[in-house]
Formats: sequence, structure tokens, C-alpha cells
Amino acid sequence: MAHVEPLPFDQSVSSSRKTEVTDRIAETRAETRKWILGRACDAFFIANIFWPVLLLLQFAPGFEGRSGIQFWQLYFITTPHRWSTLLVVLLDQERFQQRKQVFIAVAIVIVVACLGVRMTTGTLTCLLAVDYLWNAWHFAAQHHGIYRIYGRLGSDSTSSPDRLEKWLFRSFLLYVIFRTASAAAAPGAIDVWLSRADWISLILPGWLVSREFQSLIQGLRGRSLYLISLLSLYVSLLWAVHTHRPDIVLSLATASAWFHASEYLAIIGWHMQRRANSSGERNVLLQWIAPRLGLTLLTYAIVIGSGSLLMDRDVPEMWLLVNVIVAFLHYTYDGMIWKSRRPAGLPSGP
Repeated sequence: MAHVEPLPFDQSVSSSRKTEVTDRIAETRAETRKWILGRACDAFFIANIFWPVLLLLQFAPGFEGRSGIQFWQLYFITTPHRWSTLLVVLLDQERFQQRKQVFIAVAIVIVVACLGVRMTTGTLTCLLAVDYLWNAWHFAAQHHGIYRIYGRLGSDSTSSPDRLEKWLFRSFLLYVIFRTASAAAAPGAIDVWLSRADWISLILPGWLVSREFQSLIQGLRGRSLYLISLLSLYVSLLWAVHTHRPDIVLSLATASAWFHASEYLAIIGWHMQRRANSSGERNVLLQWIAPRLGLTLLTYAIVIGSGSLLMDRDVPEMWLLVNVIVAFLHYTYDGMIWKSRRPAGLPSGP
């Protein structure tokens, strides 16, 4: 039998240290795959766990919380998030050139259609109605898309078909959004049926949360935190509508809009970093922005928000029309850039 010489002490220590370092690297990678930007950034910008604070601030005595929160939400969060899609399309020249004619054709059709409706009707009522319906679907699709990003980043898997999860997830969000719109209507016989439907609809978030118990046992993941925070907000909104609390409905709707826009800007930043890494030296602008992403997004939000505030004050009707056009482009381009040849890990939308 061959004699095996023992390892010298320094070599055995070195081997032990290498094993320890390897284990730590593996643990770090496993932890990273639970989150999109990182635990803290995901909690703050994507899961928006501070949304109850936004709600409380709007009722704080001696502080015009509601108007203040709505001001920042409208001009410096929601408006920049809608305009950001146009910048993503233009900055990613590689993908823009692949479907250049389609992007331009979509822009022309939307601009001509909106201007045509405005000139023939003299109002924006029809366009705003379309915007509400389209935006409702956009909200549901984006939230589910981010939920799927988390599922594909980590090892989370469920036994239920993705299509079933998709439609149940979106159906509950859409129900709450349209139920919120019904809160402005006068109470009637239909209100009784809607109140009963409210209780039935709670089965959907209950089922979705119950599926996360397995993941929670293994440790907190971005997917679980995001789902719990999001559904808590929408269940609270449904409760406010159900109990006829219009003041709370308005405040929660503002928090919902903030939640939606904040997570989108965060995902856009993540997407641009991925595109910069994959484009190599082909996109100099993205390469420059990637390491300065936080400062770039902050500067962009301030510039767009300030410009929006000035335009809304000086030419409000024209600015509203421009924003409706940008919103329609945002909804359309959003589906195109997230569904077209997406890399592994990307969902079918936000």
C-alpha cells in the first residue's frame, strides 16, 4: 500500500483558508441571488416597505402631508418614471436599431391618434379614460413582472403553473384598482354585491402569500418581502374602499402610485447596468452612466420634475396632453423592450 505523506502545516492551513473563502463566496452569491439590487436597496426602492409611513404622513397634524406627498409623488416620482422609458429606448441603441421602424411607427400612431381625439372632441376626457384603463393593466403587469424577476433570480419554484399565478396575481390587483374607481360612485344595490366580492377576492392574496411560507422558512428573500409589502398595500386599499373611507383611499392610492413609480425606476437602473455590462464597448454612453447610476437617476428626476412643475403651471392643458402621449408611449414601449429578446432573468413586463 502506497505511503501518503501528510501535508505540511502551512499547506493544510492554506487549504483550509481556501475552503473557507470558497464557502463564503458561495454563500455571498446565494444571498445575492435573493435580491435584485441588494437587501437594503430592494427593501427601500422596490418593496417600498416604508409605504405605511407615507400613509401616516398624510394624516400628521400640523403638516400638510397629503399635498406634500402628492406633490413629490406626482412631479418627482411618477412623471420621471413615465419619461424614463423613452430614454431607455434611445440609450439602448443596439436594441433600438433592431426595431427602429416599429418604435418610430408606434410613436407616430400614438401622437396622431391623441392629437386627433383632442382636436375633434375639444377635451381630453376620452384619452384620460383610456389612460386609466391602460394604466390599470400596466400596474398589474409591472408588479407581476417584478415578482417573476425575483422568482427567476433565485431558486424559488412553485408547483402551480406560471400562467395560473400570472392571472390570479394580476386579477387581484386589477380588481382593487377598479374597485377603487367605484368608490367615487354613489352607493346603490351594486355596492352590496361588490362588498361580498371584496371578501371573495381576498382568497387570491391569501393563496399567493401561503405559497411563500416555504421560502420564508429558508430565510427572507426579496421575492417574499416584495409580495408581502405589495399585497399589504392593496389589501389595505381594498379595506378602505370596502369601509367607505375616501380619505384613506386617496392616501393609499398616492402611496400605491409612489410604490409603482419607485420600483420601476429601480428596475430601470438595474436593467441599464445589465445592458452596459453586456454591451461591452459598443455603447459608450451606457458605460459612462452605469458606475454613476444613482447620481444620474437623481439628477434626471430633479430635472424632469422641475420642468414638469413649470410646464404644469404655465401651460397646464398642453402639458397634460403631452403627458398622456408620453404615458401611452410608456405603456407600449414598456411591453416591447421587456418582451423583446429578453436575457435570462427578465420578466414579460414591467
